[in-house]
Amino acid sequence: MLKISFIGAASLVFGENIISDLLSFPALRKDTLICLEDIDAHRLDLIYQYFQKYKELNEKELEGVQIEKTTDQKKAIEDAKYIINAVHVGGLDAYKLDVEIPFKYGVSQTVGDTLGPGGVFRFLRTVPFFNQLLEDMKTIGYNADKKEGKKSLLLNYTNPMAMNTWYCNLIYPGSTVGLCHGVQGTAHLLRLWLGARPEEISYFCAGINHMAWFLEFWYKDSNDPNAQWQNAYPLLREKFKQSEKLQRLKGIRWDMMEATGYFMTESDGHLSEYLPYYRKRKDLLEKYRVGPDWLSTLEQASDYHEQVKFQESLESFFRRKMKRRKLPFRKAASDEYASHIINALETGVPFRFNGNVINKEGSLITNLPNNCCVEVPIFADKQGLHPQGGIILPTICQALCISNIMVQKAAVEGALTLDKEKIYHAILLDPNTASVCSPAEIREMVNEMFEAEKQWVNYFD
Repeated sequence: MLKISFIGAASLVFGENIISDLLSFPALRKDTLICLEDIDAHRLDLIYQYFQKYKELNEKELEGVQIEKTTDQKKAIEDAKYIINAVHVGGLDAYKLDVEIPFKYGVSQTVGDTLGPGGVFRFLRTVPFFNQLLEDMKTIGYNADKKEGKKSLLLNYTNPMAMNTWYCNLIYPGSTVGLCHGVQGTAHLLRLWLGARPEEISYFCAGINHMAWFLEFWYKDSNDPNAQWQNAYPLLREKFKQSEKLQRLKGIRWDMMEATGYFMTESDGHLSEYLPYYRKRKDLLEKYRVGPDWLSTLEQASDYHEQVKFQESLESFFRRKMKRRKLPFRKAASDEYASHIINALETGVPFRFNGNVINKEGSLITNLPNNCCVEVPIFADKQGLHPQGGIILPTICQALCISNIMVQKAAVEGALTLDKEKIYHAILLDPNTASVCSPAEIREMVNEMFEAEKQWVNYFD
C-alpha cells in the first residue's frame, strides 16, 4: 500500500486542494492510504469528514483509497513514502508579533514570511518541529525498519521556503524538496498579460525561492503553422504600451524588470520586502501601489490582516460546502506541484517543475554559493528527482539573490548552533531592515522578538 501523509492538514482550503489533486491520478488511488495529521483536532476532523463524504459520493473512483486522521505525528510518518508539510507554528498569534514588533522600529512588511525579521523568526519557530519530523522520517518513515535505505520524501510547502529546505537537507541530506506557487503563478500572469494560450508560451526560470528570474520567456503563435519561437519580452513591452489597463499594473515587479532586464517571481508586496529600494519611504510605496488586491498591495501587515478575516469565515464556508449533495470528482489536478511529482515518481511519467533544492558544490547555479538553497527546473521520474545544473545567472540577478542568501545562511547557522548573535546578524543583513534601521536598533528589535516569542524559541536558552 502507498502511504501519503499530510502534516498540517487542517489548513482547510490548501489541504482540500492538495488531496483532491492527489486523488485525481489513477495511479495514486489504486491501493493508497491518505493520512491526515494536525494538532488542531477540531479542524482536522472537518477535513477528515469532508474527504469521507468525498469518497462516499465518488465511491467508484475512490474504492482503492483509505483515509485516516491522527493528531500523532509519529503515526502519520510511520511507513509514509511521501510527506507533504504545510504547518504554521505559532499561527496567527505568532504572526502578529512577526509584523508588529518590527514595525515599531520602522521595518514594514506586507507579508513577513520569507526574509527579514518576520521570515527569520517564522523559521526559528519551525526548527523544533522539523527536528522531530526528520528524526521520525529517519527512524520510522517508509522502509526505515527494513534497512533497505529507502527514504521518505518530504514535500515542503511551509515558509520561509529557502531557510526551511536548507535546514532540513543539512539535518537529513536529500530528504526534502521545497515547493512554491511562484513560478507557475507568475508564468500564468505573464501569459495573461501577453494574451497567449498555454501552449503558446515557454520559459526558463531559476534563482532562489521568491526571487527566481524568467531568464528566458518565449512565445509562438499557434495559429501560424510556420511560426517560430521568439523572445516574448519585446512583445510584452509592446502590449503594455498599447494598453492603458496594463499600464496601470506597472508596479514593483515591472520596475525591477526594467532595472534588471528580467521578470521575477512573487507579488509586488512580497518582492518589496526582499529589496532595499521601496519600503523605506511612504512616497515610494504610494508611487508603486497599483491596486487594492492581495497581489499588488504594499500595505503594512496586509497578509496578516487578510488571514485574520479569512479565518473568521473559513470554517463556516467549509461547513456549507460539506452540506452539498454532490462533491464532484476532480478529474485533473491543479498546477500545484506535489501530486504531479508523486505521480511521476510512482509511474515514471516525467514531470518538470521548479523546486527548491541544495546547490551541491555550486553545481546547479554555478555563480551562487555552494550548498545554499536554490530554485531550479527539476525533472521527476521513476528514478527520482533530477535538478538542472550548470546555470549561470546574470550578474545583477546573482547579486540580488546573494543579498537574500546571506540572510538565510546566517539564520540557518544560528539555528544549528543555537547562536542568537547569528540570528541578529541574519536580520542585520536583511536589505529591507538595513534600509531603515541602525545596527543598534536592529539588535534591540531582535532582542524584543526573542522575548516576545520565547514560548516558541526557548530552545535557544
